[in-house]
Amino acid sequence: MGGANGHKLYLSTTDGLYAADPGERGYTSRAIGFQGSGFRAAVLVDRRDPDVLYAGTTKDGVYRSRDAGRTWQEINHGLVYKNVWSIAQHPLTGALLVGTSPANVFISTDDGDSWSQCEQLERLPTTKGWTGPVPPHVSRLKNLSLSADDPGLVYGAIEEGWAIRSLDGGATWAQIDNGLNHDGHGIAAMPGDPQCVVASTGKGMFRSEDQGEHWLEANQGLEARRYTPSPLVSHPSRPGFLVTAVTGVGPGGWSRPGGGDAAIARSEDGGRSWTEAAGLPQPCPAVPRGLAAAPDDAGVCAAGMLDGTVWTSTDAAESFHKALEGLPGVMGIAISPR
Repeated sequence: MGGANGHKLYLSTTDGLYAADPGERGYTSRAIGFQGSGFRAAVLVDRRDPDVLYAGTTKDGVYRSRDAGRTWQEINHGLVYKNVWSIAQHPLTGALLVGTSPANVFISTDDGDSWSQCEQLERLPTTKGWTGPVPPHVSRLKNLSLSADDPGLVYGAIEEGWAIRSLDGGATWAQIDNGLNHDGHGIAAMPGDPQCVVASTGKGMFRSEDQGEHWLEANQGLEARRYTPSPLVSHPSRPGFLVTAVTGVGPGGWSRPGGGDAAIARSEDGGRSWTEAAGLPQPCPAVPRGLAAAPDDAGVCAAGMLDGTVWTSTDAAESFHKALEGLPGVMGIAISPR
């Protein structure tokens, strides 16, 4: 089984959180809390201190650890909605943003001690078109993306409710849906180009060159697989680089014989075209739900699968090797810097 250059992994699963520690013979995993609880969002590793972690639960809001997951503290002051789907940290200011279900954004400027709701977001007239894919059909803010090139720029992807954008750090918001599929899954502001943003949806990839005012499909290389079950991952040190997962069928088909018919797809041209990574089984029934790149090395990537396996790459997602197995279904993955 392959490793990932000595980087520790944090795994959000259907049964609690796990850490995976690198060693001479590969990774070993251990539970670090919340067993009996499922997760949707990946753990966030603080950009200033890798021992500080933030975990968003599906029922109990956000927890913080200051000791790499040995102990956890609930930090929900001001957090109105406790079903967390995404967590992000601003690369410049260190502010924390949480995306929830019902779809909304909460911001903390004091390391999670308190949260402010983006109330104007719920007043957008387009919220009447937001829904969820399963009963009771409540929308989810599945992915958040922040820009190191523009401190005020925030994007969010809503399942199902297109995408949203703030130009002032979350004070005000706009729906950005002109040409974009309704079923929003992931979104990425492209490093080095504050006008370019790429979105992943239930119908494939879309790309904008005017901060989301207009969208065009961008599925070159993804003719056979277009459903996107994982986040859309970029990296500040590698402009134009993107990684996501794609499946040939939607969630309704993942439990059938053949599973998801999945692949990991990468782009080096800002999402204009895509190629599939080598190394996964062919065909690949297991679905990658967690996907991440190491903050200190764009060559190191990791993918967590619903079948409890973890796959790693040391060549910027050109190829993957199995690093772990036997875990609960992996829903999110984070890579700690070395």
